[in-house]
Amino acid sequence: MGTKMTLSARAELTNALRRRYSAASGADKRKILDEFIAVTGYHEKSAIRALNAEPTVKKRQTRTRPSLYDDAVRAALIVLWEASDRVCGKRLRALLPILLPALERNGHLHLADPMRQKILAMSASTIDRLLREACSATLSKKVRRAMPAARRRVPVRTFADWNEPPPGSMEMECVAHCGDANRGSYVNSLVLTDIASG
Repeated sequence: MGTKMTLSARAELTNALRRRYSAASGADKRKILDEFIAVTGYHEKSAIRALNAEPTVKKRQTRTRPSLYDDAVRAALIVLWEASDRVCGKRLRALLPILLPALERNGHLHLADPMRQKILAMSASTIDRLLREACSATLSKKVRRAMPAARRRVPVRTFADWNEPPPGSMEMECVAHCGDANRGSYVNSLVLTDIASG
């Protein structure tokens, strides 16, 4: 057979023909079976087994694993994230063993021992996942830093503004480093302008 069917199309066709096949007489069963074999490319025994089988409905399996981290852990993590100037999860993971005792020592955070162990055991991807909502809420509130006054006064030139020296010109400086033996060091500055014309 030249055409190939997808598995989902083959399953739909089998489910549609199964009821007709079971209710048909012997001659009609043979016609249905021949058409089914021609369309699907099944062997005859496989086609008979597929049409006589009970319809199976596959249920999607969902994980019902309880969450390890509750809202209290997330709130403590947000405090740590804010104290670290909102760094990414990978950097916050490396900073937690230093930052958490410092905040507790200075009275900014009070955690029970099980919660402290959970926070210190978190991976960087878990930190990013728990902070996703807080990160998206703060993206629009990011304050743009003001440009310092000195930088505003100094004009900035881009590469398009530098048009001197004109093309074809060259500046060169020749210096002879003679050391202390010859007190007069020979300095010869040579400026070549417009090589193309010279």
